[in-house]
Amino acid sequence: MLEKKFDVRLDPDALKEYSKLDNSVLPAINKAIDELEYRADEVGKPLGNKNSTRLVGCKEIKLREVGVRIVFRITNEKIEVLRIVYALAIEERSKDFVFKIAHDRLKKLKFHTKERLAKLLKRSKKWDVGKR
Repeated sequence: MLEKKFDVRLDPDALKEYSKLDNSVLPAINKAIDELEYRADEVGKPLGNKNSTRLVGCKEIKLREVGVRIVFRITNEKIEVLRIVYALAIEERSKDFVFKIAHDRLKKLKFHTKERLAKLLKRSKKWDVGKR
C-alpha cells in the first residue's frame, strides 16, 4: 500500500457543503478526497485567473458522474512529513459558481500571516477516512 504524502484539510465552509451533499454522491467524493492523500500533486486540473476569479495555484477535480467539483490547493505548511491539501470548495457543477466561492475563500486566506495561516490549518477539519 502507498504511504500518505498529504494531510487533507477541509475549509469549514467546504465541510458544510460536504455534509449537505446527497448520500448517493458521497462514495465518489470520498474516493476523490482519499486519493488526494496519496496523489494530490498528480491529480486535478490546474486553475488560473479567469473572468472574476483568481485561482492560480489551485486545482480542481471534476466528478462528472455525480456532477460535483472539488477545488483545492497544496500549501507548503508542513505537519510532520506531510504537505497540506486544503479543500476550498465542494459544490455541484454549475457554471462558475464553485470557482467564485473558492476565489472568495482563497482571498481571505491570502491576508493571513504565515503563523496565523498555520494555526488556521491546524484547526481546520482533517479528512478522516474512518469517520465518514
